[in-house]
Amino acid sequence: MAFVKYQKEKNKKGISAKTIGINRKGRFAFYKPVVEKYLQDSSYVELFFDPDAKKVGILPVQEPSVDAFKIQGKTTKMIVAKKFLNRFQIPVEDKRYDFEYEDGMLIVQL
Repeated sequence: MAFVKYQKEKNKKGISAKTIGINRKGRFAFYKPVVEKYLQDSSYVELFFDPDAKKVGILPVQEPSVDAFKIQGKTTKMIVAKKFLNRFQIPVEDKRYDFEYEDGMLIVQL
């Protein structure tokens, strides 16, 4: 008889390459799989908001700009963008959000 590998039903937190943590204080947390796959060559991100579709766009950029947020942190990479949430009055829950990747941008559906 051949071996059958046991697979856990739920992934551990931080395992998924398709989630970004966002909290009410404006902390956007990019976990290791997200960093390795989408932010490897970027030190900054620019943020966008679509008020009609309730989506946040996160565009990784290599060079700093007036509107860019520096990616910080050693293990979990993050930015703090409370002013962004306040400016557009974006209500978020303290949780991990799924995202899609389109045209170089991470798109979070709120």
